[in-house]
Amino acid sequence: MEVYHGNYAKIDRIDFSKGQLNRDFGQGFYVTKFKKHAENWAEIIGGKYGTQGFVTEFSYYDTAFTERLCKVKHFEKYDGEWLDFIVLNRDPFSPNPAHDYDIVEGPVADDKVQYRLTKFLQGKIGKSTFLKELTYHETTHQICFCTMRALPQCRIPSAGRFF
Repeated sequence: MEVYHGNYAKIDRIDFSKGQLNRDFGQGFYVTKFKKHAENWAEIIGGKYGTQGFVTEFSYYDTAFTERLCKVKHFEKYDGEWLDFIVLNRDPFSPNPAHDYDIVEGPVADDKVQYRLTKFLQGKIGKSTFLKELTYHETTHQICFCTMRALPQCRIPSAGRFF
């Protein structure tokens, strides 16, 4: 499957030290199967760095990721388990990493979700209300490569090299 990473510059190699803490699935390297989402992010982050932004395309061999190769967590949709995982990873007091998965895949807590998430974390809405409000949210997607063990099946097709 082709996946995309939006950034302020082209990615030649994955550097985990540049990943930010307290993200949806923890610190790692994030990609999406939706090119338009990566383009939007490239534009946003490019603007912050004074560049046009860049989308790097990767080939992701998801069939190779079995439990024997990598520890994988997959969230099909916004649900209670996904919410608990997001809250754990975004908690600045949680250990880093807050989990032991090599790869995590699932929906994004984007800006539209972030507003509701803040209300939930402040105790202004409950978990069931939070999840109900996401029922009609557009489909989003992200894959977080959390460890070096996750990278052998991800490559930049144009460069033809593995990481």
